[in-house]
Amino acid sequence: MHHLTSSIIILLGSIAACGGNTASSAIDATAAIDSPGAVEQACADGADDDGDGLTDCDDLDCVAAVVCAGTCPVIPTPAVVPDRPLPDEALLGTVQSVTAGSFHDEYLFNGSMQLKVGIRREWGGTIVFFGQHLGTQGMNASNVIDANDTGREVQVAFYDPDRAMQDCAWNQSCATTPTTCPNSITFLGWNPVQGGNRCNRGSGVEAVTSQAGVLTVTTQPLFWNPNWDRPDCVEQACTDAALSTRRSDVRVTQTLRFVREHVVELEYVVTNLAATDHAPTTQEFPTIYTSNGGTGTQDLWRLFDSTGAEVSIDIPANDGFNVRDFTSPAGWVTMQNSALDYGVGLYNESRATAWQGWQQRALPFNNFRPQLVFGIPALGTVRGRSYLLLGSHSTIRGEAQWLDANLGPFGTLDVPQADASLSGVVAIHGWALDNKGVSSVQLRIDGQTTVPLTYGSPRSDVCAAWPGYPACSAVGYQGTLDAGALSACAHLLEVVVVDTDGNARVVARRRVTVAP
Repeated sequence: MHHLTSSIIILLGSIAACGGNTASSAIDATAAIDSPGAVEQACADGADDDGDGLTDCDDLDCVAAVVCAGTCPVIPTPAVVPDRPLPDEALLGTVQSVTAGSFHDEYLFNGSMQLKVGIRREWGGTIVFFGQHLGTQGMNASNVIDANDTGREVQVAFYDPDRAMQDCAWNQSCATTPTTCPNSITFLGWNPVQGGNRCNRGSGVEAVTSQAGVLTVTTQPLFWNPNWDRPDCVEQACTDAALSTRRSDVRVTQTLRFVREHVVELEYVVTNLAATDHAPTTQEFPTIYTSNGGTGTQDLWRLFDSTGAEVSIDIPANDGFNVRDFTSPAGWVTMQNSALDYGVGLYNESRATAWQGWQQRALPFNNFRPQLVFGIPALGTVRGRSYLLLGSHSTIRGEAQWLDANLGPFGTLDVPQADASLSGVVAIHGWALDNKGVSSVQLRIDGQTTVPLTYGSPRSDVCAAWPGYPACSAVGYQGTLDAGALSACAHLLEVVVVDTDGNARVVARRRVTVAP
């Protein structure tokens, strides 16, 4: 009976405040029963009872908000939704700078401080270390990355089929006229390489930043072959001071963060700085050079696909190396030591099934990479994400399977734009991507009403920027919203996407206003 009486007093106070009657008896009565930290309990005291920055009738969770008809709630500017589908680790690791001889390296730790990943400034911010901390600064024998020179780390590199080799790249004829130069990486054509060039000159970095468990590097890579656009097969470029540091016309931004104890997310943004289209071909996005037993590290030479089948790298290629193209159905691959109790893996977020392995046991030299096919449009941008995994074969299999099942969708809402004024029937459209595919898209209004949207409209622009995802390029969604059915107030629109694994995620938020 006492609880019921208190509720009636709260309601009276709310009516007085929202209706303009500020009778002191009503205000005093409600102020006496406010409970800070709960919901907005009284629409009359001018206090922010629940600490969300909103008071009285502006707060949607006010228990008497129904009496505030005609008063629009305040909708704060919604938080930006990250396109990264996984949250950070619960604990954020720190970054440590280490000087090793002439090199300057940055190490990002996981939350437990047990594992770390390291990049080298002189080599374009490429990943030169992934392994255990072991209480040591910098490198140690747990490293699963080769890190031998500017060509062997975890890095990205790009190609153009029309400019693939020297002596045909200069007039973009390589797709129709074979090169007359020897079959060697010495004579590659247009080929920006993050680490550096064949002269063993590193690409360096433009910027390195770190904050809240995230390490970001920006570089403008060197061309692997400084002579790439000569019309002949001359190779003496490394002795030329100007040519030996010839910089390419793309910029690479690489962002690293731990998302699980044994998993580092690698995100790449590639920007074409030139008004030159580079046609689609197989790119290294990224490529993984694994440790080979040098400096006490493990020799990671056994290659396995996602089914657990071992892959033999035994087809002669060039310069004495062997190669093997193979399929990995679930989009991940691992290279392990002989005992399969330590190694490195890579899960590609677009779930690439085409992969390639390279090897030369005499060195030894071990490498694997997804075979992602895409072009780099003039003055355009290409993006992609992969996940670097550390541990035994069974550990990497478990982490890859977790990623495969739990990666959620991401995307955006293109129309309506933020703070748009709406009236009548309004078009809704945007796009969404997922590692396996999208099953449904809905528009949610003010956290309650939902409007189904249709998924599967063509968006070739999205798939050019995010290549390789399932259903490309039919990854757009569209529908309509009857703004006339909403109050003439500000409203919060959210796009909720559900993938084929049942992962539901808000991929975009917009505050809009319905015109009177």
